[in-house]
Amino acid sequence: MPSKLLDALLLAMPLSPTLESWRQHLLSHLNYPVQGAQSLFIGDPVLVIVSFQPDRAEVLLPAMEWRHHDIKTPKPRCQGVVLERGGSLEQLLTLVDDTIALRLKSFRECGGCGKRCAPEVLGSLQGEPVCRDCIKGRRVLF
Repeated sequence: MPSKLLDALLLAMPLSPTLESWRQHLLSHLNYPVQGAQSLFIGDPVLVIVSFQPDRAEVLLPAMEWRHHDIKTPKPRCQGVVLERGGSLEQLLTLVDDTIALRLKSFRECGGCGKRCAPEVLGSLQGEPVCRDCIKGRRVLF
């Protein structure tokens, strides 16, 4: 999730007018909740991360690395970079939309309630994927 300290430090180094306009466009025109300032965490659960650097915008796919059956670490994967020079808002929006579509493909249906959930919030109950809400109070492996 967003780091307030990191965002505060990065905001001390302002973005170029072009990148700032792209950031403002994403903040105001997306149909998903957005958290963060310099790095935008789009969606709940997070569907895509857009990290603004001094000369580019990097689009990341949220992903988890499982170190053990019960230990996971966030490991976002870069889906592409749009450079300030030579890049455009349309390229960034296309990359964001493609990454959201890819992330939504990874969602699975809960065997209990039928809701589509992100893989990191699903557990397994008798071999079926089940969301946290459906298995409250049961011993289950997440």
